[in-house]
Parts: sequence; C-alpha cells; structure tokens
Amino acid sequence: MNWKYIASSVKGISHETTNTPKQDNYKAGILTINGNNYLFCAVADGAGSAKHSDISSNFICKLFVRKTKLWLENNNIENITRDIIIEWFTYFQKVMNRTVALYKLDSIKDLATTLLFSIISENYNVFIQIGDGIIAINNKTNMECVFLPQNGEFLNTTNFATQDNAPDIFMFKTTNEPIKRIAMHTDGIEQIAFDFANQKPFTPFFTPFFNAVEKLEEFGYSEKLSKQLEMFLRSDRVNKKTDDDKTLFIAVACGISRNEVIQTDE
Repeated sequence: MNWKYIASSVKGISHETTNTPKQDNYKAGILTINGNNYLFCAVADGAGSAKHSDISSNFICKLFVRKTKLWLENNNIENITRDIIIEWFTYFQKVMNRTVALYKLDSIKDLATTLLFSIISENYNVFIQIGDGIIAINNKTNMECVFLPQNGEFLNTTNFATQDNAPDIFMFKTTNEPIKRIAMHTDGIEQIAFDFANQKPFTPFFTPFFNAVEKLEEFGYSEKLSKQLEMFLRSDRVNKKTDDDKTLFIAVACGISRNEVIQTDE
C-alpha cells in the first residue's frame, strides 16, 4: 500500500490584519522503514491568545514525527502504547519549560498548542489528539471522526499540549482496519468542513479533494495540487466563513507498494 497526498497551511486574515505569525503548523510524509510503508501527519494549532504558539506548534509536529521515526526503526508500530506517547508529551513539556526560562517568557501558556497526529500502515494505525481540530477517515460511504474535538474548562476553549494534565487527557486510539482515505484539519475550517448538527465531517466538502488526489499519477506529495489547495484556503469564499489560520491534509491510499522512501513535502 502507498499513498498520494496534499497539504497546505495558510495564515488567517485576522493574523494578516494584526501582523502576527501564522500559528498553525503541520508536518507530513511517507516513510519506508524495514520494508514497511507508513503515512504520517502531525497538525498543530497554536492558541490565539499565546504569544509564541507558532514556535510550539512547529516544534511539537517535528518532535512527534522524529519520535515516530526513531521508534519504528527499532520497534513495531503495534507496540506504540499510550505510555509511550505520555513520554513524548512529557518531553515536549520539558523543552517548552526550558524555553520559557531561556527566553524569560511569562509562562508555558505563551506556548500553548493543540496536536493531531496519525501514523497509518497497511494493517495498523495510531491516532493521537489533544485539543480541537479533526482527524477524519473514510472507509465506506461516509466519513467519521476518529475523535470529537475536545472542549476546555471554559466555554469556547479547548485543551493544549502545554497543560499540566496533558499526559492524562490526550486521546489515543489504535485500529487494525485498512484506511483508504484520511483528512486532518485545524479548527480554522470547521465552519465549512464539519457537520455540527450531526457531529461528523461534512462529506461533500471532502469528496472533491479526495477525488482529485486519487486521480494523481504520481505517488507521494503533490506540490501542484497542494498549491491549488492553498489558493482555495486563501479564497474569499473561505475567508467569508473564517478569519483564522487554516490547515488541511488530504491523503488517499493506493494499492501498490514500493520499497523506497518517498520524498516528503518539506
């Protein structure tokens, strides 16, 4: 099994207006390790109220991908447990606390970020989430959420990887069902991509993207189609619905395997 995928992350018009950094980040790619192909994607949304969340959202994506690569070089994906992921979150917080001290920030809250993370293989999958945003899979007719977005302690808030209790409250799930299609996105496009009434992904939004990716001739990351996705996320049509940062990842499984590493989108 192999994959075709596209991804884009754009700054919201609210951040353009205030001249603040884009707080969304992502990292995605396909790896071949010990003869097995893995699709991975990390998507993070820095808290709007956090001064330096662009730094932490970028770091947590890179960290979880790096930890995954190291793990899979020496272990099976089936042996990734919640306790292993707790170690990764704990390490993330240690680095963020050192960052607070080094740069004399007010608190770790200045680095608050969510995280969506998926590792997909032919026969086993790992999903991790803390905070809002959506990981959606489509194996049959309709799409479904792996998790529902987390609500925070107060109205219109969510949870973050920087919270003391993050290692206790992050969501973790493994499955052994083949994944045919997967989408991941930050809350910046929930208004157009999520069916709030039924608490599930809005399938008509995703279908054209999946169809376009499926028609790609090459495996791996499509820069051309990702540029078109970027144009869509920057369009007036989308910006009329949301002024937040927007990140969207779309991948479709192919039934052909290759024993080589496929270049990522970096």
